Amino acid sequence: MLQETSGDAGQDGVDFVAFAEDCRVEGKVDLGESRLADLLNRQETITVHDCVVTSTEDGHARTFEELEIGRDELDIVVASGPRGDPSRRLATRPAGVAMQLGPYSAAGFMHGPPSANPVRGFHNRPIMVALTDAILEYRFCSEPVEERFGTVLVNRHLAESLHLLEGSLAKEIAKGSEAAEKAPSDPEAAPTAS
Repeated sequence: MLQETSGDAGQDGVDFVAFAEDCRVEGKVDLGESRLADLLNRQETITVHDCVVTSTEDGHARTFEELEIGRDELDIVVASGPRGDPSRRLATRPAGVAMQLGPYSAAGFMHGPPSANPVRGFHNRPIMVALTDAILEYRFCSEPVEERFGTVLVNRHLAESLHLLEGSLAKEIAKGSEAAEKAPSDPEAAPTAS
């Protein structure tokens, strides 16, 4: 349910980047006192201010002062804004996973209790589930794209497949996230021609 609404385009908020079936949505959202994950898990719609919707099929873009988007249309949302209260965090174990959400392939680490299998417990989690050190692959204007994000929120209702990554595949994600954290001026991080 993409619905243009009227509102103050100058509102402050946190950066919002999301991927829907055939577009990328960017703008600002007002979190109030929430984290983005909490807001998305609590509300069925989210209002994005100063919004740009870009088609992944042909690259055309439309801008909206304010746009209301249904959570059920969002495959993946890039996590931004405040993190949770450190005093409420529990010890977790990261498990490398890969999943398919519509036209998007996502891989990263899903965190859970040390003794739990994240794949078996996936459907008992909130609707929007965090993946850290995430790698997102999709097509933009028929060209393959790979993007890396510190954390994304995946819509478990839209996940078509989910599986654990074993050994070397999980290590590749970790290696990729370490390389992405290096400063662009770091010569070790610069791509080299072979």
